[in-house]
Amino acid sequence: MAAEPVADRPGFTEKLAFFAGVAGGALMGGVSGFLLLYLTDVVGIGAAAVGTLMLVARIVDGASDPIMGYLVDHLPVTRWGRFRLYVLVGGLLCAVCLIALFAAPAWFPNALLAAWVTYLLWGLLLDLFQIPVTSLLPVVAGDARTRGQLAGIVGFTGLLAAALSTGLTLPLVKLLGGGTGGWLTYVTIVAGVGCVLVTIMALRVRERVVPLSAERYRLSDVRRVFFSHRAVPILLTSKVAVQAASGSLTAAMPYFFLYYIGDQNYLTVAALVMALPMVIGALAVPVFARRAGAKPGYLLSLGLSILGLALLMVVPPAPVPVMLCFVVTGFGFGGAVALGLVLLAELADYTEWRYGFRTEASLAAMTSFATKAGAGVGGGLLAYTLALTGYRSGGVTQSPEAVQGILYAQSLIPAVIGLVGALAFAFYPITHSVAHQAAAELATRKAAQREAVA
Repeated sequence: MAAEPVADRPGFTEKLAFFAGVAGGALMGGVSGFLLLYLTDVVGIGAAAVGTLMLVARIVDGASDPIMGYLVDHLPVTRWGRFRLYVLVGGLLCAVCLIALFAAPAWFPNALLAAWVTYLLWGLLLDLFQIPVTSLLPVVAGDARTRGQLAGIVGFTGLLAAALSTGLTLPLVKLLGGGTGGWLTYVTIVAGVGCVLVTIMALRVRERVVPLSAERYRLSDVRRVFFSHRAVPILLTSKVAVQAASGSLTAAMPYFFLYYIGDQNYLTVAALVMALPMVIGALAVPVFARRAGAKPGYLLSLGLSILGLALLMVVPPAPVPVMLCFVVTGFGFGGAVALGLVLLAELADYTEWRYGFRTEASLAAMTSFATKAGAGVGGGLLAYTLALTGYRSGGVTQSPEAVQGILYAQSLIPAVIGLVGALAFAFYPITHSVAHQAAAELATRKAAQREAVA
């Protein structure tokens, strides 16, 4: 029989700890987003070879996510709860691997082989961190209002940390001496900060929502959840597309400002310009979604991000109009990221309502797969576009064709991918009324269960 859930809600200190852990993970993930630039312009590996690495490694690695999600849901429940201990262990291992991700290609004779090994390992260890972190949101609070607040915190924290990482990484690496030494010093500092922030989350966050039944689900149950209802495949398809668009956007930004705008100093400005709209979108859109539903809010957010990306193709290559495009894009992505977590929590409730068991980690594994597969597709498309349009590694002057390819990778390609994700999500079946019905009936069942125990 399930234990009685804790009735209180997370306070300010706990929300701050949640903020810290998400920020730590996002900072480490943001630095890993510079791996393409590091491998091509510092280590000197060809763009096509790096593109193949990112595309293949992320998709192959993502195939292990369902297994990892199942394992996390079946790991022993400790005195810390179902997920917090594994957040701590996974975060510490990710910090160590982040350093190896940049150090190994520079230190080993075969740089490409070292990059393959460490990049595959990075993806596996990232599962041990991201899946438990994503699983925490549905169990820290059970009511829609608090979940929306937590989703907003996760959304704006992750996006803000990523934006700051995007904007500050290159100036700080330069300040630390540049080259391999500057990169390794910077990555080591970020990994250390990430460890501290993740530890704060693991120690201070509490798990409140417990399953109706203590019995664990089986692999056959996972297949039933994923394939007997179209909600999971549709949400997965949409998330992969959105992550691919975001991955292409982020990976292309250093190239875009260095070669298309002509001044990489504007990269820092763009990252900071995007940060505020991202925060506003991550906080405001979930409030709108509480009344209108997560589905229309998610579609609206995707529409705005697609619009901002597409406009880059038509505005002049001047800082002001380009920054306005990034403002629109940032607001859209901020709302989409926050509502993606709300949708995941609703799906966890819907699964328990329909099938009788909770699958937070397996559903979180879907998000992990989407993130990695999307990043692989986005980074791979960027690298292949650079290679096909004649980009030359080593930080040299680029041809007009290569510069045009960079514009496509920054604008047209992520906009089209995002549109695919929006069209897929339009068929998502869990509407506002369905989610409300599932949550209300689950609350009734749990109340009856507590009365029976009493």
